[in-house]
Amino acid sequence: MKRLIISLLLLLLLNYSYAQQNADSALFDPVSHTLSDIRFFDNEEALTITLKYDISSFIRTKAKGEYFPAELTIHPTDSTSVLKNIRLKARGNFRRGHCFFPPIFLNFKTDPIEETELAGIKKIKMVTHCSTSNAYQAYVFREFLAYKIYNILTENSFRVRLLNINYIDTGRKERNYEQIGFLLEPMDLLVKRLKGVEVRQEIMQGKNLLPRESTFVALFEYFLGNTDWRFTSGHNMKYIKLAELQKPYPVPVPYDFDHAGFVNTSYSMPQTWSSVEKVTDREYLGYCQQDEENYLQAINLFNSKKEEIIRTIETFEYLDKKNKNQVLKFVDDFFRMAEEPEILIRKLQGECRDLDF
Repeated sequence: MKRLIISLLLLLLLNYSYAQQNADSALFDPVSHTLSDIRFFDNEEALTITLKYDISSFIRTKAKGEYFPAELTIHPTDSTSVLKNIRLKARGNFRRGHCFFPPIFLNFKTDPIEETELAGIKKIKMVTHCSTSNAYQAYVFREFLAYKIYNILTENSFRVRLLNINYIDTGRKERNYEQIGFLLEPMDLLVKRLKGVEVRQEIMQGKNLLPRESTFVALFEYFLGNTDWRFTSGHNMKYIKLAELQKPYPVPVPYDFDHAGFVNTSYSMPQTWSSVEKVTDREYLGYCQQDEENYLQAINLFNSKKEEIIRTIETFEYLDKKNKNQVLKFVDDFFRMAEEPEILIRKLQGECRDLDF
């Protein structure tokens, strides 16, 4: 009898082990199939993710920018999920110091996301809520819209994906909460998509840019009411050398718009190289161009995309009516100037900068 009981117990253990293996297989084997249908940056719907890590220590040591182990669960649908063991750290020189909850680098080096366009990508920037107030949630939506508008104007731009984020704090406070944010297309993916190569921004000078490219980008920053950027040395600017453009003319790609009047955060301020007193006052920081055609081409592009830009803002379901009206008014002020290109060109020429700026 004793031997029979032992045999039954062994049989039960073997069956449990086999069932557990099958359960694990059911959880992890379909991962590549599940993820293969995800287009992270070609989808307008918000993606739901869960981040589980020591948030209490993360916030306490955010200024140091240290890496923390974390569990990232991606929820492609309501009934599927994919678990990745990653590392993350706080990023952003200003926002690390100012924000209660700074933006984040998600590092997938130890557990990469394969079978998607993110295959081989090691790091992704995530823009977060900075603070828990409703106003700061609106800032995230408004900065997200700035990227979406630039996508309308040119494919030489960072794509973004809105996120519903479930945070689980494994630290002392052990609290769970939900916030919104968005992913920024990794530079490696942008370069691959555009069939180009990255150029180090710290070596860039104004003379290395095509007038039509620099004028267009500067006009977009003007459209946003943003002074937190510069071409020289690439402050909030990346550069890509495209195959069809001859050397040494890389294309500038702007990012980080939280100090723009379009977003109008409570902490935003004009930069020291600007003469405006508040970010909702526009100032053109582009280079002076002798050929007015460069200005005119940029203005005409904005005018040709006006209806699509306005429609994108009006139909953006996540932004409340008050903020939406503020953004629409700010944009309308620009397009009223753009309706008279000659007058706007005179204004831009009066504020433009020399190539050494």
